[in-house]
Amino acid sequence: MHSLNRSSLKKVLAVIVATSAILATWVRETAPGRQPDTFPSPPRPEDLVLLEEVHAWLEPAGADAAVGATSISLHDAVRAHRESFELFIGIADGYAVQACLERVPFASQILASAYRHGLDPLLVAAIVEVESGFDGRAVSPRGAIGLMQVMPQTAEQLDVNDLYNPSGNLEAGTRYLASLLRRFDDDLVLGLAAYNAGPGAVGRFGDVPPFRETRRFTESVLRLYIEHHRAARAATGGRQHESILPVAGHGAGST
Repeated sequence: MHSLNRSSLKKVLAVIVATSAILATWVRETAPGRQPDTFPSPPRPEDLVLLEEVHAWLEPAGADAAVGATSISLHDAVRAHRESFELFIGIADGYAVQACLERVPFASQILASAYRHGLDPLLVAAIVEVESGFDGRAVSPRGAIGLMQVMPQTAEQLDVNDLYNPSGNLEAGTRYLASLLRRFDDDLVLGLAAYNAGPGAVGRFGDVPPFRETRRFTESVLRLYIEHHRAARAATGGRQHESILPVAGHGAGST
């Protein structure tokens, strides 16, 4: 879920194009005054539902639209609509992603570390914003350090020595996140929960642990990630937009 390879991206585009073609053909062949040679096959209900869900993620209030009027949490909505969420994330191209990161502190390091470990740079940017507000000197009460709030023990296991160095911190954080996503079968929600609470806690509960901090972290990262991709998608479509990513020096603050 955290990133789509080339074949997955082709599948994304194929689904959207095919569904649109089905709808166009169906409308054209059933238009008034036209006698079709054969009766058209109506669009499959599951295709229409999937397309509707993808469009819901694309709405300006995409996260709220996906959650709807129910009391379901955002992380539950992402997992319940995992296929449409992955399709939505795959719509923005690499150029648009880089354009959205232009005004972000440490953009080049974020891009390099994310791509090196097969992660979406916009996901990494969302985590950095929530964890440290882009403050490379941030230290949490528990001793987590730097941009991605990496624990010294974790850095030691990953052979990273200087967590105050932005490149080193991002290297440790992205490597750790990539390993968590592999461990939890690319389930983004569980990967984020494990990043905050530890993989043992996620394994113990078999889900997002019922810790207020972990749930707040997971929800905040997902919401930012969705907003970032909406901005990237807008850039892909050539529409003017104000980047939702913060200008240097205006991060969310350390957590």
